[in-house]
Amino acid sequence: MSCAWVVVGALASSILVTDAARAGDPVADRGLLHTQEGRQLAERAIDQVAKLVADDGPRLVPSWRAPGGQASEAVPVYLVEGKPGAIVTPAAVPSGCRCVFVSPSVLKKWIQRNSAGPGRVSLDDGNFLVFILMHEMGHLKKGTPGAAFHDGEMSQLNIEPSRAKAAEEDADDFAVAVLKLRSKQTKANDVSLAANWVVLELTKLNWNMQAFRTLDEFGAFAVGKPSVFFDNGYTHPNLAWRILRVNDRIQQTKETRYLLEAYEQARDRGANLQPLYQRK
Repeated sequence: MSCAWVVVGALASSILVTDAARAGDPVADRGLLHTQEGRQLAERAIDQVAKLVADDGPRLVPSWRAPGGQASEAVPVYLVEGKPGAIVTPAAVPSGCRCVFVSPSVLKKWIQRNSAGPGRVSLDDGNFLVFILMHEMGHLKKGTPGAAFHDGEMSQLNIEPSRAKAAEEDADDFAVAVLKLRSKQTKANDVSLAANWVVLELTKLNWNMQAFRTLDEFGAFAVGKPSVFFDNGYTHPNLAWRILRVNDRIQQTKETRYLLEAYEQARDRGANLQPLYQRK
């Protein structure tokens, strides 16, 4: 399905849908709604991604702007809202469309939730969105969808689980390769600085997730508590494991390797339940 460029007009509410959008628009076709929320945040992130990726990936362009250059080569980024209570991810490449959906409200709530609690540090939604968009570019390069939507909600049941999870790891690997290359450039410039800000954000997220496991879920590590260490969806690997894996692939230190392996060992314990203490 082609993804037509849609010029969205202003309405009194933050949700924007025009007649053009309702006719052949990939957002409306999937039961989602356009929003103006987060435009500046998304534009800054798209600009940073363009610097980092350069010619190694597709060109992301805000859907609310004219694409410029070769419009056929541009990949539109749509800002979307789902129905109240519907499952919507912060960002995704929807099945059947060469485009990217970003849900600013979901991203905002996700950042708040993963910044809250004892021992946590505040996360920056802009730097994390840069990583998310590079991950989605990995999907675009491989031609793999990140999610499927039906009637305004993300479905996790129409993509074969193991293949979908492998696609998520491949998309992560694309972002890792870019960040690893740019962040380790010896000549300091705007590109290397932007990459290191994103790497720092991933490190902060890793710290917050570790704080959740050790403080909020004290004792979960010993038994490999499934709700903490197992995948929480059919098509996506556990995010905590993915962030540990990404950090290890970028930094490649003994510490990052230890944290990843310790997590995997806890997951194995949860899958093969054994008593903590042997009865006499």
